[in-house]
Amino acid sequence: LKELNKDTVAYLKVNNTNIDYVVVQGKDNEYYLTHNFNKENNKSGWIFMDFNNKLDGEDKNITMYGHNTVDKSMFGSLRRGLTDEWYEKEENRKVILVTENGMNKYEVFSTYKIEKEDYYIRTYFKDEEEFGRFVKELKSRSIYDYKVDVSSNDKILTLSSCIGDGTKRVVLHAKLVK
Repeated sequence: LKELNKDTVAYLKVNNTNIDYVVVQGKDNEYYLTHNFNKENNKSGWIFMDFNNKLDGEDKNITMYGHNTVDKSMFGSLRRGLTDEWYEKEENRKVILVTENGMNKYEVFSTYKIEKEDYYIRTYFKDEEEFGRFVKELKSRSIYDYKVDVSSNDKILTLSSCIGDGTKRVVLHAKLVK
C-alpha cells in the first residue's frame, strides 16, 4: 500500500460499521478532506490521521478523521456508535488498528455527539496528570457507560466525523488494550 501512496500509515477496522480502510497522513489536516487514497480530487476525501501524530508509541491520543458521507462510506457509519442497537452488542466495541509495528486492539470507552471544537482531538499533553483529566472528561461525555476503566497510563484512539450540517461532530474514543 505504501507503494501506491507513500502517505499510508495504518489500516483501521471498526466492527459493525463500514469503517474498514487504509489510513493516510498528510502534511496538514486539510489535504485528505478533498483527496482520495490515489490523491485524486474527491469530495468524500479519505480516512486520515492527524498530522501531529507520529505512531511512534509515544502519542497518548491518536486522532483520525473521515467525512460523514450519505452512502455511509468513510466515517459515514460512525454515527452507529450513537445507537442503542450498536452499543448493546459487545463485539461492536472492538477497534483494530494495524501499523507497520503490528496489530493494535482497542476497546471503545466513549461515544457522543458534540458541537465543533478542538478539545477532544488534542495530541499533546504536558504530563500524565493532564492526560488523566482529559480522558476523564472524554469518558464523562459518553452517551453510554461502556464500563471501561481509562487512566493516565493508557493510550487512546479518537475517531471524529462531522454530522448534520457540519456544525456538530460524532466522536468515538477507544483505549489501547493490546
